[in-house]
Amino acid sequence: MSDQVIYHQVNKDHAYWTEKRKVGQPEGGHTAGLLSHVKDGAVVTSILFDAGLGTIEGLYDLVGFSWRDPLTVFVTHGHIDHHAELMLLAELWCKRETAEKRGPLAVYCTGSDSEDPQGTMKSLRRVHAYGFSGGKTLAHVPISSERAVTLGIFTIHCIDVDHFPGAVIFVVEFGHHKLVVGWDMKTLPDPDQFPLLKSPSLALVEANTWTALSQRTGHTSVEELVGTGFLQKLDASVEAPERYGVFLVHYGGGEDPGGTVSDGVLELRFRQTYPELSRLVGVARRGQTWTFQL
Repeated sequence: MSDQVIYHQVNKDHAYWTEKRKVGQPEGGHTAGLLSHVKDGAVVTSILFDAGLGTIEGLYDLVGFSWRDPLTVFVTHGHIDHHAELMLLAELWCKRETAEKRGPLAVYCTGSDSEDPQGTMKSLRRVHAYGFSGGKTLAHVPISSERAVTLGIFTIHCIDVDHFPGAVIFVVEFGHHKLVVGWDMKTLPDPDQFPLLKSPSLALVEANTWTALSQRTGHTSVEELVGTGFLQKLDASVEAPERYGVFLVHYGGGEDPGGTVSDGVLELRFRQTYPELSRLVGVARRGQTWTFQL
């Protein structure tokens, strides 16, 4: 009898192709991730974090993904590159790939169904109104940092971050493991003030540029991740089984003085610049998979 959790990094955003193609890399560094609880070969619970451009194509590329499996979506914030394919995703899940129509697809995000200026739902309703109303393929479930959400074996916490009204990052607990889904942050939360962030089995953390340009870009950087001590304070490890450390995501690099570089060059540069962190930190690749036994 097998009982495991699998995290897939979808990581395929056409919005970043212009930057990445300049250095010969066909896919960009935006983030979407699929977290699944699989028991005896069947998906029990599955959570998709964000649904930007290229997410559906990325899901089709994943071995074992099926539209017939249960699915829930958590959206970090209202920028279009994190939810552009949400309504089409819901259409596929609710109507196109199953014998019977089902739905709506549950979408967890901050805000309310009204025009809440501080919530993500305002942005989602503006873009995907038909799915929430006439199409009836989307159903909003409000979340906040004040309470956790339990879905099957997963307990999902959100932490408010400085990036866009209503933006959050997620910490998911399951069994003796913890996953940090931490992309799109302007000001990094201090792990000493948010102990939930500490000792993750796997952490996906944004590094949109190498150079510290957060005041200009609204995104954190490699220099800030290291210089603020954020990476060190996470207390991540690769010293035990199924402890995978930290992986950088959402790298564009277009604003860097030297321009963007490929993910491979980014990883090499990190190892050379910060050798003391080189074993702990890598760069996530599209389709990369991490497995956790329960």
